[in-house]
Amino acid sequence: MRRARPLLGTFVEIEANGLADPELERAIAHAFEAIERVHRLMSFHDPQSDISRLNRHAVSTPVVVDPWTMKVLRKARCLYEATDGLFDCVVGYEAIERGLLPSLGLERVECGTFSAVEFVSDRTIRLSARIAIDFGGIAKGFAVDRAIAVLRSYDVREALVNAGGDMRVMGEAPQPVFIRCPGDERHLVQAGLLRNAAIATSAASATLRKGKASTGSLASASDRAAYSVIAPTCLLADAMTKVLVQLGDPHAGCFAEFGVMAFVTSPAAIKGRAA
Repeated sequence: MRRARPLLGTFVEIEANGLADPELERAIAHAFEAIERVHRLMSFHDPQSDISRLNRHAVSTPVVVDPWTMKVLRKARCLYEATDGLFDCVVGYEAIERGLLPSLGLERVECGTFSAVEFVSDRTIRLSARIAIDFGGIAKGFAVDRAIAVLRSYDVREALVNAGGDMRVMGEAPQPVFIRCPGDERHLVQAGLLRNAAIATSAASATLRKGKASTGSLASASDRAAYSVIAPTCLLADAMTKVLVQLGDPHAGCFAEFGVMAFVTSPAAIKGRAA
């Protein structure tokens, strides 16, 4: 059974089998509900989301957030520290300045990094600087993971959840994975087979860099490669693609440390395989 809905700024597709139709339909519907919950909690565009409330109020008073939001915040902090700041969700002001996100009344006052996020309690966050958090580089992967968790709770054993290229598969049957490079929509290249794992792909031109040598800069628009990471979870795959874009080296030590596999697909590689 396959279903699709517009969510997370893209189309989310869920494919699952192994249950009778009424029960399988219910499982897929609840998986979509989990994705919708992530969207409500973590959308930069929604002024009532946890992220928007943090950005507006947490610098002056602690803000209580949903347990799912807290989980992603803690994961983001771990990734920020482990990558020496290369993965940094504090890119909201840079995205606003480039017209990629709505301002929602936010005015840039000072620069900061994810180190400004303070964990006051299990549910409460305070910001030590006026920063703008954007979960655009991690929430989609988390939403895919939550959908898989819901399907598993229904005893679904084979499933695929694909949110605009952030994909996770569950089951014994390997699923083929195809990569399309930015700027070259005509050709696909099969990157391999995926089983009980996740993959995410990012384009350099869509990634805001926060590295030491390139704080707040966008990658070159002429970079038409696709940067992909295979990982045990889609959250990790989604986040680590942003690190790969900045490092440019799929053999960098941080990928092995996280137990993920990184690779870069160029238009030339796609054309060469298609020839």
